[in-house]
Amino acid sequence: MKKKTKKALLITGLSLGAAYAGLSILAKHSRDKQKEDPDLKVQTYEDQGIRLSPKDKTFYEKYGKRVVDVGLSFTGLIVLAPVYGLISLAIVMDDPGPVLFTQKRVGENKTYFKLHKFRSMKMSTPHDVPTHLLENPDQYITRVGKILRKYSLDELPQIWDIFVGNITTVGPRPALWNQKDLIAQRDLYYANDVKPGLTGWAQINGRDELEIDVKASLDGEYTRALQKNSLSGFMMDVKCFFKTITSVLHHDGVVEGGTGSLPSNYDQIGFGHDVKINLNKKRKVLITGKDSYIGTSFEKYAYKKYPDSFEIDTLDMKDENWKEHDFSKYDAIFHVAGIAHADVDSIDEDQKKLYYQINCDLAYDCAKKAKEEGVRQFIFMSSMIVYGQISNLKQSGRITRLTKPEPSNFYGDSKWKADCKIRTLMDKKFNVVTIRPPMIYGKGSKGNYPILSKIAQKTPVIPNVENERSILYIENLCEFVCQVLFSGKGGIFFPQNKELVSTTQIMEEVAKVHNHKVISSSLLSPAVFISSTLPGKVGKLVNKAFGSCAYDPSMSVYPGLDYQVVDFKKSIKLTEGK
Repeated sequence: MKKKTKKALLITGLSLGAAYAGLSILAKHSRDKQKEDPDLKVQTYEDQGIRLSPKDKTFYEKYGKRVVDVGLSFTGLIVLAPVYGLISLAIVMDDPGPVLFTQKRVGENKTYFKLHKFRSMKMSTPHDVPTHLLENPDQYITRVGKILRKYSLDELPQIWDIFVGNITTVGPRPALWNQKDLIAQRDLYYANDVKPGLTGWAQINGRDELEIDVKASLDGEYTRALQKNSLSGFMMDVKCFFKTITSVLHHDGVVEGGTGSLPSNYDQIGFGHDVKINLNKKRKVLITGKDSYIGTSFEKYAYKKYPDSFEIDTLDMKDENWKEHDFSKYDAIFHVAGIAHADVDSIDEDQKKLYYQINCDLAYDCAKKAKEEGVRQFIFMSSMIVYGQISNLKQSGRITRLTKPEPSNFYGDSKWKADCKIRTLMDKKFNVVTIRPPMIYGKGSKGNYPILSKIAQKTPVIPNVENERSILYIENLCEFVCQVLFSGKGGIFFPQNKELVSTTQIMEEVAKVHNHKVISSSLLSPAVFISSTLPGKVGKLVNKAFGSCAYDPSMSVYPGLDYQVVDFKKSIKLTEGK
Protein backbone atom coordinates (compact mmCIF):
# COMPACT_ATOMS: atom_id res chain seq x y z
CA MET A 1 0.00 0.00 0.00
CA LYS A 2 2.89 2.32 0.86
CA LYS A 3 4.56 1.59 -2.47
CA LYS A 4 1.37 2.51 -4.34
CA THR A 5 1.07 5.73 -2.34
CA LYS A 6 4.69 6.66 -3.07
CA LYS A 7 4.18 5.86 -6.75
CA ALA A 8 1.04 8.03 -6.92
CA LEU A 9 2.81 10.90 -5.17
CA LEU A 10 5.76 10.57 -7.54
CA ILE A 11 3.50 10.71 -10.63
CA THR A 12 1.59 13.69 -9.22
CA GLY A 13 4.84 15.48 -8.43
CA LEU A 14 6.21 14.89 -11.91
CA SER A 15 2.96 16.11 -13.46
CA LEU A 16 2.90 19.27 -11.37
CA GLY A 17 6.57 19.88 -12.13
CA ALA A 18 5.99 19.46 -15.84
CA ALA A 19 2.94 21.71 -15.63
CA TYR A 20 4.89 24.42 -13.83
CA ALA A 21 7.63 24.19 -16.43
CA GLY A 22 5.04 24.29 -19.23
CA LEU A 23 3.33 27.38 -17.82
CA SER A 24 6.70 29.07 -17.34
CA ILE A 25 7.61 28.34 -20.93
CA LEU A 26 4.18 29.61 -22.00
CA ALA A 27 4.70 32.91 -20.20
CA LYS A 28 8.24 33.34 -21.54
CA HIS A 29 7.15 32.27 -25.01
CA SER A 30 4.42 34.89 -25.00
CA ARG A 31 6.81 37.66 -23.91
CA ASP A 32 9.51 36.63 -26.37
CA LYS A 33 7.13 36.57 -29.30
CA GLN A 34 5.89 40.03 -28.48
CA LYS A 35 9.51 41.26 -28.57
CA GLU A 36 10.28 39.42 -31.82
CA ASP A 37 7.33 40.98 -33.65
CA PRO A 38 7.10 44.65 -32.60
CA ASP A 39 4.27 45.42 -35.01
CA LEU A 40 1.82 43.11 -33.21
CA LYS A 41 0.31 45.95 -31.19
CA VAL A 42 0.38 48.65 -33.81
CA GLN A 43 -0.67 47.13 -37.14
CA THR A 44 -4.34 47.94 -37.46
CA TYR A 45 -5.28 48.16 -41.18
CA GLU A 46 -5.39 51.95 -40.71
CA ASP A 47 -5.17 52.43 -44.44
CA GLN A 48 -8.66 50.92 -44.65
CA GLY A 49 -9.90 52.70 -41.54
CA ILE A 50 -11.18 51.06 -38.37
CA ARG A 51 -14.97 51.01 -38.24
CA LEU A 52 -16.11 52.19 -34.86
CA SER A 53 -18.96 50.38 -33.14
CA PRO A 54 -22.24 52.30 -33.24
CA LYS A 55 -22.38 52.40 -29.41
CA ASP A 56 -19.93 52.94 -26.59
CA LYS A 57 -19.03 49.92 -24.52
CA THR A 58 -21.54 48.91 -21.88
CA PHE A 59 -20.48 48.57 -18.24
CA TYR A 60 -20.39 44.80 -18.59
CA GLU A 61 -18.25 44.87 -21.74
CA LYS A 62 -15.90 47.45 -20.24
CA TYR A 63 -15.46 46.03 -16.73
CA GLY A 64 -17.62 42.96 -16.08
CA LYS A 65 -16.15 40.72 -18.78
CA ARG A 66 -12.60 41.36 -17.62
CA VAL A 67 -13.45 40.51 -14.01
CA VAL A 68 -15.08 37.28 -15.13
CA ASP A 69 -12.16 36.49 -17.47
CA VAL A 70 -9.49 36.93 -14.79
CA GLY A 71 -11.44 34.89 -12.25
CA LEU A 72 -12.16 32.01 -14.63
CA SER A 73 -8.73 31.91 -16.28
CA PHE A 74 -6.78 32.10 -12.98
CA THR A 75 -8.85 29.28 -11.53
CA GLY A 76 -8.48 27.27 -14.75
CA LEU A 77 -4.69 27.62 -14.84
CA ILE A 78 -4.36 26.36 -11.26
CA VAL A 79 -6.88 23.52 -11.48
CA LEU A 80 -5.69 22.30 -14.89
CA ALA A 81 -1.97 22.46 -14.12
CA PRO A 82 -1.60 18.63 -13.91
CA VAL A 83 -3.50 18.28 -17.21
CA TYR A 84 -1.13 20.73 -18.89
CA GLY A 85 1.79 18.63 -17.68
CA LEU A 86 0.41 15.29 -18.88
CA ILE A 87 -0.60 16.66 -22.28
CA SER A 88 2.84 18.22 -22.73
CA LEU A 89 4.54 14.88 -22.04
CA ALA A 90 2.21 13.06 -24.43
CA ILE A 91 2.85 15.55 -27.26
CA VAL A 92 6.64 15.29 -26.95
CA MET A 93 6.56 11.49 -26.78
CA ASP A 94 4.32 11.24 -29.85
CA ASP A 95 6.15 13.76 -32.08
CA PRO A 96 9.30 15.44 -30.66
CA GLY A 97 9.23 19.21 -30.91
CA PRO A 98 7.65 22.25 -29.26
CA VAL A 99 4.65 21.57 -27.05
CA LEU A 100 2.97 24.84 -27.99
CA PHE A 101 1.83 26.07 -31.35
CA THR A 102 1.30 29.77 -32.01
CA GLN A 103 -0.41 31.70 -34.78
CA LYS A 104 -0.74 35.38 -35.53
CA ARG A 105 -4.39 36.25 -35.04
CA VAL A 106 -6.58 39.34 -35.38
CA GLY A 107 -7.67 40.83 -32.07
CA GLU A 108 -9.91 43.70 -30.97
CA ASN A 109 -9.99 46.56 -33.49
CA LYS A 110 -7.92 44.39 -35.84
CA THR A 111 -4.71 44.54 -33.83
CA TYR A 112 -2.51 41.44 -33.97
CA PHE A 113 -1.55 39.06 -31.18
CA LYS A 114 -0.18 35.53 -30.81
CA LEU A 115 -2.70 32.79 -30.02
CA HIS A 116 -1.46 29.67 -28.18
CA LYS A 117 -2.55 26.08 -28.68
CA PHE A 118 -1.20 22.68 -27.83
CA ARG A 119 0.50 21.39 -30.96
CA SER A 120 -1.73 18.75 -32.54
CA MET A 121 -0.04 18.55 -35.94
CA LYS A 122 3.33 17.34 -37.12
CA MET A 123 6.34 19.65 -37.35
CA SER A 124 6.18 19.42 -41.16
CA THR A 125 2.72 21.07 -41.33
CA PRO A 126 2.58 24.39 -43.26
CA HIS A 127 2.33 27.28 -40.80
CA ASP A 128 -0.41 29.94 -40.84
CA VAL A 129 -2.63 27.85 -43.11
CA PRO A 130 -6.18 27.14 -41.82
CA THR A 131 -6.71 23.42 -41.37
CA HIS A 132 -9.61 23.37 -43.84
CA LEU A 133 -7.32 24.72 -46.60
CA LEU A 134 -4.75 21.93 -46.22
CA GLU A 135 -4.73 19.15 -48.76
CA ASN A 136 -5.70 16.00 -46.85
CA PRO A 137 -5.28 17.53 -43.35
CA ASP A 138 -5.48 14.12 -41.66
CA GLN A 139 -1.96 13.31 -42.84
CA TYR A 140 -0.58 16.12 -40.66
CA ILE A 141 -2.47 15.38 -37.44
CA THR A 142 -0.59 13.39 -34.81
CA ARG A 143 -2.13 10.51 -32.86
CA VAL A 144 -2.24 12.62 -29.70
CA GLY A 145 -3.48 15.54 -31.79
CA LYS A 146 -6.56 13.64 -32.89
CA ILE A 147 -7.53 13.09 -29.25
CA LEU A 148 -6.78 16.71 -28.33
CA ARG A 149 -8.92 18.01 -31.20
CA LYS A 150 -11.75 15.58 -30.56
CA TYR A 151 -12.19 16.89 -27.03
CA SER A 152 -10.99 20.47 -27.82
CA LEU A 153 -8.07 20.00 -25.40
CA ASP A 154 -5.73 21.70 -27.87
CA GLU A 155 -7.47 24.97 -26.97
CA LEU A 156 -6.52 24.83 -23.26
CA PRO A 157 -3.40 27.10 -23.53
CA GLN A 158 -5.75 29.88 -24.60
CA ILE A 159 -6.78 30.15 -20.97
CA TRP A 160 -3.42 31.91 -20.64
CA ASP A 161 -4.36 34.23 -23.52
CA ILE A 162 -7.53 35.08 -21.58
CA PHE A 163 -5.54 35.72 -18.40
CA VAL A 164 -3.15 38.18 -20.09
CA GLY A 165 -6.04 39.92 -21.85
CA ASN A 166 -5.44 39.05 -25.52
CA ILE A 167 -8.81 37.33 -25.79
CA THR A 168 -11.90 36.94 -23.66
CA THR A 169 -13.83 33.84 -22.61
CA VAL A 170 -16.71 34.45 -25.02
CA GLY A 171 -16.46 36.39 -28.27
CA PRO A 172 -15.93 35.87 -32.01
CA ARG A 173 -13.13 33.38 -32.63
CA PRO A 174 -9.99 35.33 -33.66
CA ALA A 175 -9.32 35.15 -37.40
CA LEU A 176 -5.92 34.33 -38.82
CA TRP A 177 -4.05 37.40 -39.99
CA ASN A 178 -4.41 36.28 -43.63
CA GLN A 179 -8.14 35.46 -43.55
CA LYS A 180 -8.99 38.74 -45.28
CA ASP A 181 -12.37 37.45 -46.52
CA LEU A 182 -13.56 36.64 -42.99
CA ILE A 183 -12.20 39.92 -41.63
CA ALA A 184 -13.97 41.87 -44.37
CA GLN A 185 -17.28 40.08 -43.72
CA ARG A 186 -17.01 40.76 -39.98
CA ASP A 187 -16.51 44.44 -40.73
CA LEU A 188 -20.07 44.50 -42.07
CA TYR A 189 -21.34 43.55 -38.61
CA TYR A 190 -18.80 45.48 -36.45
CA ALA A 191 -17.61 42.11 -35.17
CA ASN A 192 -13.95 43.16 -35.49
CA ASP A 193 -14.55 45.90 -32.92
CA VAL A 194 -14.98 43.52 -29.97
CA LYS A 195 -12.39 41.32 -28.28
CA PRO A 196 -12.24 37.81 -29.75
CA GLY A 197 -12.95 34.83 -27.52
CA LEU A 198 -12.12 31.25 -26.68
CA THR A 199 -15.64 30.30 -27.77
CA GLY A 200 -18.49 32.20 -29.36
CA TRP A 201 -21.95 32.23 -30.85
CA ALA A 202 -20.74 30.96 -34.25
CA GLN A 203 -18.79 28.11 -32.61
CA ILE A 204 -21.87 26.64 -30.92
CA ASN A 205 -23.91 27.07 -34.10
CA GLY A 206 -21.73 25.17 -36.52
CA ARG A 207 -18.07 26.00 -35.99
CA ASP A 208 -15.91 25.15 -39.06
CA GLU A 209 -18.82 23.77 -41.06
CA LEU A 210 -20.20 27.30 -41.57
CA GLU A 211 -19.72 29.37 -44.68
CA ILE A 212 -17.73 32.56 -44.07
CA ASP A 213 -20.69 34.91 -44.58
CA VAL A 214 -22.84 32.85 -42.21
CA LYS A 215 -20.10 32.74 -39.59
CA ALA A 216 -19.63 36.52 -39.82
CA SER A 217 -23.38 37.08 -39.53
CA LEU A 218 -23.51 34.98 -36.34
CA ASP A 219 -20.57 36.97 -34.96
CA GLY A 220 -22.62 40.06 -35.74
CA GLU A 221 -25.54 38.67 -33.72
CA TYR A 222 -23.21 38.22 -30.76
CA THR A 223 -21.82 41.75 -31.16
CA ARG A 224 -25.31 43.28 -31.21
CA ALA A 225 -26.28 41.39 -28.05
CA LEU A 226 -23.07 42.48 -26.31
CA GLN A 227 -23.51 46.13 -27.24
CA LYS A 228 -27.24 46.32 -26.55
CA ASN A 229 -26.94 46.55 -22.76
CA SER A 230 -25.07 44.90 -19.89
CA LEU A 231 -27.79 42.35 -19.13
CA SER A 232 -28.11 41.29 -22.78
CA GLY A 233 -24.31 40.87 -23.08
CA PHE A 234 -24.06 38.92 -19.84
CA MET A 235 -26.91 36.55 -20.76
CA MET A 236 -25.44 35.93 -24.21
CA ASP A 237 -22.07 35.05 -22.63
CA VAL A 238 -23.73 32.68 -20.16
CA LYS A 239 -25.63 30.98 -22.97
CA CYS A 240 -22.48 30.57 -25.10
CA PHE A 241 -20.43 29.32 -22.14
CA PHE A 242 -22.77 26.53 -21.11
CA LYS A 243 -23.64 25.53 -24.68
CA THR A 244 -19.92 25.23 -25.37
CA ILE A 245 -19.58 22.74 -22.53
CA THR A 246 -22.47 20.72 -23.99
CA SER A 247 -20.99 20.89 -27.50
CA VAL A 248 -17.58 19.71 -26.32
CA LEU A 249 -19.08 16.79 -24.41
CA HIS A 250 -20.99 15.74 -27.54
CA HIS A 251 -18.11 16.61 -29.90
CA ASP A 252 -20.47 18.86 -31.91
CA GLY A 253 -18.87 20.91 -34.64
CA VAL A 254 -15.45 19.33 -34.08
CA VAL A 255 -14.05 18.85 -37.56
CA GLU A 256 -10.73 18.39 -39.30
CA GLY A 257 -10.03 20.44 -42.37
CA GLY A 258 -13.42 22.08 -42.00
CA THR A 259 -14.98 18.68 -42.36
CA GLY A 260 -14.06 16.09 -39.74
CA SER A 261 -16.00 13.10 -40.97
CA LEU A 262 -17.84 15.52 -43.26
CA PRO A 263 -16.63 16.72 -46.67
CA SER A 264 -15.49 20.33 -46.96
CA ASN A 265 -18.55 21.33 -49.04
CA TYR A 266 -21.03 19.49 -46.80
CA ASP A 267 -23.11 22.62 -46.11
CA GLN A 268 -22.15 24.54 -49.24
CA ILE A 269 -25.02 26.53 -50.71
CA GLY A 270 -24.83 26.48 -54.49
CA PHE A 271 -21.63 25.58 -56.28
CA GLY A 272 -19.44 27.79 -54.10
CA HIS A 273 -18.21 29.68 -57.18
CA ASP A 274 -19.33 30.77 -60.65
CA VAL A 275 -19.82 27.96 -63.15
CA LYS A 276 -19.92 27.79 -66.90
CA ILE A 277 -22.62 25.51 -68.29
CA ASN A 278 -22.01 23.60 -71.50
CA LEU A 279 -25.54 23.07 -72.81
CA ASN A 280 -24.29 20.65 -75.48
CA LYS A 281 -22.65 18.29 -73.03
CA LYS A 282 -23.85 14.69 -73.37
CA ARG A 283 -25.25 13.21 -70.16
CA LYS A 284 -26.50 9.70 -69.46
CA VAL A 285 -28.96 9.87 -66.55
CA LEU A 286 -30.79 7.24 -64.51
CA ILE A 287 -34.03 8.33 -62.80
CA THR A 288 -34.50 6.18 -59.71
CA GLY A 289 -38.23 6.17 -59.07
CA LYS A 290 -40.75 5.18 -61.70
CA ASP A 291 -43.94 7.07 -62.59
CA SER A 292 -43.19 10.02 -60.27
CA TYR A 293 -44.53 13.43 -61.28
CA ILE A 294 -41.10 15.07 -61.10
CA GLY A 295 -39.22 12.24 -62.82
CA THR A 296 -41.72 11.91 -65.67
CA SER A 297 -41.89 15.70 -66.16
CA PHE A 298 -38.10 15.98 -66.22
CA GLU A 299 -37.71 13.22 -68.82
CA LYS A 300 -40.26 14.83 -71.15
CA TYR A 301 -38.77 18.29 -70.69
CA ALA A 302 -35.15 17.20 -71.18
CA TYR A 303 -35.89 15.32 -74.42
CA LYS A 304 -37.94 18.24 -75.72
CA LYS A 305 -35.54 21.06 -74.76
CA TYR A 306 -32.22 19.23 -75.21
CA PRO A 307 -33.00 16.30 -77.56
CA ASP A 308 -29.36 15.56 -78.40
CA SER A 309 -27.89 16.01 -74.94
CA PHE A 310 -29.62 13.42 -72.78
CA GLU A 311 -29.99 9.68 -72.65
CA ILE A 312 -32.40 8.87 -69.83
CA ASP A 313 -33.43 5.57 -68.23
CA THR A 314 -35.94 5.03 -65.44
CA LEU A 315 -35.66 2.41 -62.70
CA ASP A 316 -38.49 1.08 -60.54
CA MET A 317 -37.47 1.08 -56.85
CA LYS A 318 -40.49 -0.78 -55.45
CA ASP A 319 -38.69 -4.12 -55.05
CA GLU A 320 -35.13 -5.30 -54.41
CA ASN A 321 -34.35 -5.84 -58.12
CA TRP A 322 -33.00 -2.30 -58.43
CA LYS A 323 -29.87 -3.42 -56.56
CA GLU A 324 -28.91 -5.63 -59.54
CA HIS A 325 -29.05 -2.75 -62.01
CA ASP A 326 -25.70 -1.57 -63.38
CA PHE A 327 -25.15 2.05 -62.27
CA SER A 328 -21.62 2.31 -63.68
CA LYS A 329 -22.77 3.31 -67.17
CA TYR A 330 -24.43 6.53 -65.97
CA ASP A 331 -23.01 10.01 -65.48
CA ALA A 332 -25.66 10.91 -62.92
CA ILE A 333 -28.48 9.49 -60.82
CA PHE A 334 -31.62 11.60 -60.32
CA HIS A 335 -33.29 10.13 -57.23
CA VAL A 336 -36.99 10.98 -57.01
CA ALA A 337 -38.37 7.88 -55.26
CA GLY A 338 -40.11 8.63 -51.98
CA ILE A 339 -43.36 8.78 -50.06
CA ALA A 340 -45.08 12.13 -50.44
CA HIS A 341 -46.50 14.25 -47.65
CA ALA A 342 -49.71 12.95 -46.04
CA ASP A 343 -51.98 13.66 -43.09
CA VAL A 344 -49.37 13.08 -40.39
CA ASP A 345 -52.02 12.93 -37.66
CA SER A 346 -53.68 9.83 -39.10
CA ILE A 347 -50.65 7.59 -39.64
CA ASP A 348 -49.70 4.74 -37.31
CA GLU A 349 -46.21 3.70 -36.17
CA ASP A 350 -45.75 1.05 -38.87
CA GLN A 351 -46.47 3.62 -41.57
CA LYS A 352 -44.03 6.04 -39.96
CA LYS A 353 -41.30 3.38 -40.15
CA LEU A 354 -42.10 2.98 -43.84
CA TYR A 355 -41.46 6.69 -44.36
CA TYR A 356 -37.94 6.33 -42.92
CA GLN A 357 -37.29 3.14 -44.90
CA ILE A 358 -38.27 4.74 -48.22
CA ASN A 359 -37.38 8.40 -47.80
CA CYS A 360 -34.15 7.86 -45.89
CA ASP A 361 -32.73 4.32 -46.03
CA LEU A 362 -33.60 3.63 -49.66
CA ALA A 363 -32.28 7.01 -50.79
CA TYR A 364 -28.98 6.51 -48.91
CA ASP A 365 -28.52 2.94 -50.19
CA CYS A 366 -29.10 4.18 -53.73
CA ALA A 367 -26.53 6.97 -53.32
CA LYS A 368 -24.02 4.58 -51.78
CA LYS A 369 -24.39 2.13 -54.69
CA ALA A 370 -23.97 5.02 -57.14
CA LYS A 371 -20.71 6.07 -55.49
CA GLU A 372 -19.36 2.54 -55.29
CA GLU A 373 -20.02 1.99 -59.00
CA GLY A 374 -18.30 5.18 -60.12
CA VAL A 375 -21.22 7.53 -60.78
CA ARG A 376 -19.96 11.11 -60.59
CA GLN A 377 -23.14 13.00 -59.64
CA PHE A 378 -26.15 12.18 -57.46
CA ILE A 379 -29.20 14.46 -57.34
CA PHE A 380 -31.45 14.06 -54.31
CA MET A 381 -34.89 15.64 -54.02
CA SER A 382 -35.11 16.82 -50.44
CA SER A 383 -37.84 19.27 -49.42
CA MET A 384 -38.61 22.62 -47.84
CA ILE A 385 -40.33 20.53 -45.17
CA VAL A 386 -36.95 19.95 -43.48
CA TYR A 387 -37.38 23.46 -42.01
CA GLY A 388 -40.59 22.38 -40.28
CA GLN A 389 -44.09 23.78 -40.58
CA ILE A 390 -42.98 27.39 -40.63
CA SER A 391 -46.16 28.69 -42.29
CA ASN A 392 -47.61 30.93 -39.62
CA LEU A 393 -49.59 34.15 -39.80
CA LYS A 394 -47.79 35.43 -36.70
CA GLN A 395 -44.30 35.05 -38.20
CA SER A 396 -42.52 36.33 -41.28
CA GLY A 397 -41.85 32.77 -42.44
CA ARG A 398 -38.80 33.69 -44.54
CA ILE A 399 -36.00 31.13 -44.60
CA THR A 400 -32.48 32.55 -44.81
CA ARG A 401 -28.99 31.09 -44.93
CA LEU A 402 -28.98 31.16 -41.12
CA THR A 403 -32.24 29.22 -40.71
CA LYS A 404 -31.58 25.80 -39.24
CA PRO A 405 -33.53 22.77 -40.44
CA GLU A 406 -35.88 21.69 -37.65
CA PRO A 407 -38.36 19.07 -38.94
CA SER A 408 -41.64 19.19 -37.06
CA ASN A 409 -42.91 15.72 -37.98
CA PHE A 410 -41.70 12.30 -39.10
CA TYR A 411 -42.15 13.13 -42.80
CA GLY A 412 -39.82 16.12 -42.57
CA ASP A 413 -37.46 14.19 -40.32
CA SER A 414 -37.21 11.29 -42.78
CA LYS A 415 -36.27 13.74 -45.53
CA TRP A 416 -33.80 15.57 -43.29
CA LYS A 417 -32.04 12.38 -42.19
CA ALA A 418 -31.64 11.33 -45.82
CA ASP A 419 -30.48 14.85 -46.71
CA CYS A 420 -27.70 14.62 -44.10
CA LYS A 421 -26.65 11.00 -44.68
CA ILE A 422 -26.33 11.29 -48.44
CA ARG A 423 -24.15 14.39 -48.18
CA THR A 424 -21.64 12.47 -46.03
CA LEU A 425 -20.80 10.44 -49.15
CA MET A 426 -19.49 13.49 -50.99
CA ASP A 427 -15.87 13.65 -52.06
CA LYS A 428 -13.88 14.96 -55.01
CA LYS A 429 -15.12 12.16 -57.25
CA PHE A 430 -18.74 12.04 -56.08
CA ASN A 431 -20.80 15.23 -56.24
CA VAL A 432 -24.09 15.35 -54.36
CA VAL A 433 -26.79 17.81 -55.39
CA THR A 434 -29.38 18.38 -52.66
CA ILE A 435 -32.53 20.17 -53.81
CA ARG A 436 -34.89 21.59 -51.17
CA PRO A 437 -37.75 22.89 -53.30
CA PRO A 438 -40.84 24.79 -52.13
CA MET A 439 -44.32 23.84 -53.39
CA ILE A 440 -43.97 22.40 -56.90
CA TYR A 441 -46.87 22.88 -59.29
CA GLY A 442 -47.75 22.37 -62.93
CA LYS A 443 -50.22 20.51 -65.10
CA GLY A 444 -51.04 17.22 -63.40
CA SER A 445 -49.28 18.09 -60.14
CA LYS A 446 -50.46 16.77 -56.80
CA GLY A 447 -50.42 18.15 -53.28
CA ASN A 448 -51.49 21.59 -52.08
CA TYR A 449 -51.71 23.42 -55.38
CA PRO A 450 -54.68 21.47 -56.85
CA ILE A 451 -56.62 22.16 -53.65
CA LEU A 452 -56.04 25.91 -53.96
CA SER A 453 -56.97 25.73 -57.62
CA LYS A 454 -60.32 24.04 -56.94
CA ILE A 455 -61.21 26.57 -54.25
CA ALA A 456 -60.26 29.48 -56.53
CA GLN A 457 -62.54 28.15 -59.30
CA LYS A 458 -65.60 27.86 -57.04
CA THR A 459 -65.54 30.50 -54.31
CA PRO A 460 -66.88 34.00 -55.09
CA VAL A 461 -64.84 35.73 -52.38
CA ILE A 462 -61.31 35.10 -51.08
CA PRO A 463 -59.41 36.75 -48.21
CA ASN A 464 -56.89 39.37 -49.25
CA VAL A 465 -53.94 38.30 -47.10
CA GLU A 466 -50.50 39.74 -47.83
CA ASN A 467 -48.44 36.65 -47.05
CA GLU A 468 -45.26 35.61 -48.85
CA ARG A 469 -44.80 32.25 -50.59
CA SER A 470 -42.02 30.57 -52.53
CA ILE A 471 -43.35 28.32 -55.28
CA LEU A 472 -41.66 26.45 -58.13
CA TYR A 473 -43.18 25.80 -61.54
CA ILE A 474 -42.32 22.32 -62.82
CA GLU A 475 -40.62 23.56 -66.01
CA ASN A 476 -38.39 25.88 -63.97
CA LEU A 477 -37.41 22.89 -61.84
CA CYS A 478 -36.74 20.75 -64.91
CA GLU A 479 -34.58 23.46 -66.48
CA PHE A 480 -32.71 23.78 -63.19
CA VAL A 481 -32.02 20.02 -63.07
CA CYS A 482 -30.84 20.03 -66.69
CA GLN A 483 -28.34 22.81 -66.04
CA VAL A 484 -27.08 21.21 -62.82
CA LEU A 485 -26.55 17.97 -64.75
CA PHE A 486 -24.60 19.86 -67.39
CA SER A 487 -22.39 21.33 -64.65
CA GLY A 488 -21.61 17.93 -63.10
CA LYS A 489 -21.06 19.65 -59.74
CA GLY A 490 -22.71 19.50 -56.30
CA GLY A 491 -24.11 21.65 -53.52
CA ILE A 492 -27.33 22.51 -51.69
CA PHE A 493 -29.90 24.34 -53.79
CA PHE A 494 -33.19 26.17 -53.21
CA PRO A 495 -34.70 26.67 -56.68
CA GLN A 496 -37.85 28.76 -56.83
CA ASN A 497 -39.71 31.05 -59.20
CA LYS A 498 -38.29 34.50 -59.67
CA GLU A 499 -41.33 36.04 -57.94
CA LEU A 500 -42.50 35.59 -54.37
CA VAL A 501 -46.29 35.58 -54.35
CA SER A 502 -49.19 35.56 -51.91
CA THR A 503 -51.88 32.89 -51.63
CA THR A 504 -54.38 35.51 -52.76
CA GLN A 505 -52.36 36.20 -55.93
CA ILE A 506 -52.26 32.48 -56.78
CA MET A 507 -56.02 32.11 -56.42
CA GLU A 508 -56.73 35.31 -58.36
CA GLU A 509 -54.60 34.15 -61.31
CA VAL A 510 -56.25 30.71 -61.32
CA ALA A 511 -59.70 32.27 -61.30
CA LYS A 512 -58.71 34.60 -64.14
CA VAL A 513 -57.58 31.71 -66.37
CA HIS A 514 -60.94 29.98 -65.81
CA ASN A 515 -62.90 33.21 -66.38
CA HIS A 516 -64.30 32.92 -62.88
CA LYS A 517 -65.13 36.18 -61.17
CA VAL A 518 -63.70 36.34 -57.70
CA ILE A 519 -63.43 39.19 -55.23
CA SER A 520 -60.50 39.45 -52.83
CA SER A 521 -61.51 41.28 -49.68
CA SER A 522 -59.43 42.57 -46.78
CA LEU A 523 -62.58 42.43 -44.64
CA LEU A 524 -62.06 38.68 -44.37
CA SER A 525 -58.51 39.05 -43.08
CA PRO A 526 -59.52 39.29 -39.37
CA ALA A 527 -61.51 36.06 -39.73
CA VAL A 528 -58.48 34.35 -41.26
CA PHE A 529 -56.25 35.55 -38.43
CA ILE A 530 -58.70 34.39 -35.75
CA SER A 531 -59.07 31.00 -37.47
CA SER A 532 -55.30 30.57 -37.49
CA THR A 533 -55.25 30.68 -33.68
CA LEU A 534 -57.76 27.83 -33.32
CA PRO A 535 -56.40 24.51 -32.07
CA GLY A 536 -56.50 21.36 -34.18
CA LYS A 537 -56.73 20.92 -37.93
CA VAL A 538 -58.59 24.16 -38.66
CA GLY A 539 -55.80 26.34 -37.28
CA LYS A 540 -53.13 24.24 -39.03
CA LEU A 541 -54.88 24.43 -42.40
CA VAL A 542 -55.40 28.19 -42.21
CA ASN A 543 -51.76 28.79 -41.25
CA LYS A 544 -50.62 26.42 -43.98
CA ALA A 545 -52.72 28.20 -46.61
CA PHE A 546 -52.27 31.84 -45.62
CA GLY A 547 -49.07 31.88 -43.55
CA SER A 548 -45.79 33.07 -45.04
CA CYS A 549 -43.31 30.44 -46.15
CA ALA A 550 -40.55 31.66 -48.43
CA TYR A 551 -36.87 31.35 -49.19
CA ASP A 552 -34.85 34.54 -49.24
CA PRO A 553 -34.52 35.20 -53.02
CA SER A 554 -30.72 35.49 -52.75
CA MET A 555 -30.56 31.80 -51.81
CA SER A 556 -31.97 30.82 -55.19
CA VAL A 557 -29.53 32.70 -57.44
CA TYR A 558 -26.50 30.73 -58.63
CA PRO A 559 -23.99 32.46 -60.94
CA GLY A 560 -23.87 30.51 -64.17
CA LEU A 561 -27.43 29.13 -63.97
CA ASP A 562 -30.42 30.70 -65.71
CA TYR A 563 -33.32 28.41 -64.90
CA GLN A 564 -36.27 30.71 -64.09
CA VAL A 565 -37.52 30.50 -67.68
CA VAL A 566 -41.27 30.86 -67.03
CA ASP A 567 -42.72 33.74 -65.02
CA PHE A 568 -45.53 33.35 -62.48
CA LYS A 569 -48.51 34.47 -64.58
CA LYS A 570 -47.51 32.41 -67.60
CA SER A 571 -46.94 29.36 -65.39
CA ILE A 572 -50.52 29.55 -64.07
CA LYS A 573 -51.85 29.78 -67.64
CA LEU A 574 -49.80 26.74 -68.68
CA THR A 575 -50.91 24.81 -65.59
CA GLU A 576 -54.61 25.63 -65.80
CA GLY A 577 -55.02 25.87 -69.56
CA LYS A 578 -56.53 23.05 -71.59
